[in-house]
Amino acid sequence: MGPIFEGKALVRVGRAAAERAWAGGMTVLRPDGSVVPIPLVAEPEVLSRDALAAVAREAQLILSGAVKLARTLLASGDARDREALSDPFSGLEAEAMARLFDAPLPVMVARVDFLADEDRVPRALELNATIPAMPAYADLAAFSWISAAARERGLSPRAERELLARCGSHMERLREAIVAAWRARGGTRERPSIAVVSRPGDAQSGELRRLVAHFRQLGHEAAHLVPAECEPERWDVLYRHVWGHRVDPASSFARALRDPVHHVILNPVNGLLEAKALFARLSEAGEDGALAARAGLDAEERAAAARLPRTRRLDAALAPRLLAERERWVLKRSWDYGGKSVHLGAELAPDAWERTVADALADVRGGGFVAQERIFAARRPATRITPEGPVRGELYRDLSTYCGLGPSRPDGSVVRAAASPIVNILGGGGLAPVLPDDVAEALR
Repeated sequence: MGPIFEGKALVRVGRAAAERAWAGGMTVLRPDGSVVPIPLVAEPEVLSRDALAAVAREAQLILSGAVKLARTLLASGDARDREALSDPFSGLEAEAMARLFDAPLPVMVARVDFLADEDRVPRALELNATIPAMPAYADLAAFSWISAAARERGLSPRAERELLARCGSHMERLREAIVAAWRARGGTRERPSIAVVSRPGDAQSGELRRLVAHFRQLGHEAAHLVPAECEPERWDVLYRHVWGHRVDPASSFARALRDPVHHVILNPVNGLLEAKALFARLSEAGEDGALAARAGLDAEERAAAARLPRTRRLDAALAPRLLAERERWVLKRSWDYGGKSVHLGAELAPDAWERTVADALADVRGGGFVAQERIFAARRPATRITPEGPVRGELYRDLSTYCGLGPSRPDGSVVRAAASPIVNILGGGGLAPVLPDDVAEALR
């Protein structure tokens, strides 16, 4: 299937969409207070409804399997399991996480980041459950592009609105999940009040403001607060978008984080679920029937674990294979985020890779490092729309898909594009609109 727009029309649509998305909050707030627009990729990612549903189901199985396995490893794993799931956390984070599995819902929304291999099959690279961001960014990118494309085609406002409705909204699916979780806890109000809590100067403040605006548009009392401003008893739901270590332990909000049984905190402090060592053990459970049985994985969860790129905790026995097959492996620190501490063997000279492996073996803090099979994705032509103008090149694209464990479960996907195989949306990358194929077809 050919492109929807090409040449000057593509740039016109991309520019109009980007300006609309930036005005709506598709931006990053820098520590110095400057607001930086996130570039928009003018060529949308078009996926069939079946493909979107399949990747959402895969994400769901990875999440549910990881939560079951985390419970088991905390209770009966080996010393390294417990170190990986507990040692990176101290203070308030450790106190709050000690109650994680007392909470009725340890994860309401999560995100699994996939990368398509050379056969275009999505392979899961990691699980994000602590701050599974970008639902508002995803809507801003897709809705802005659809509106710009509809106007380029001369469609009526009514036809434009119908296409937006057919596309579906990540923010709305998140809102539905929040309301369902609230009702499952005994809430009776049709529209619970929602406090979105983040640190002061959060880089994603633009997205959070857009999310609050959506909640208000649907009839909720909602506010974007910092922890010091949040009075937990004042709100029905606390939507946490802040790391526990960034919260004053003496604050009222910290008191609520320590008690996820009596406060509806979505999500509770659950950083241990993001440990790469947990992901490695889930990959192992795809082959180890005894481990899968101990964790209570069902047949679908075990099959999803078996489809993960081979991921293992780094140890001396694995090191020779990494050195012999340098191009095939990636090293990642078990506890880290934002693409830091990621080393691609194929991007390093043999001697540099040997030093990297040796250093990683010696660094056992917080569960040490994991080794993961490298998924080689193809770069594709892309036009990044930046404030300075369009930039043409070739970019990698990932596929980040939402899921959850509550009675209503978020789904939908956002696509990040980058010049580097380690995706960074500002460092030469951006966000690509994700369109169901029937919506894209209506715009051809």
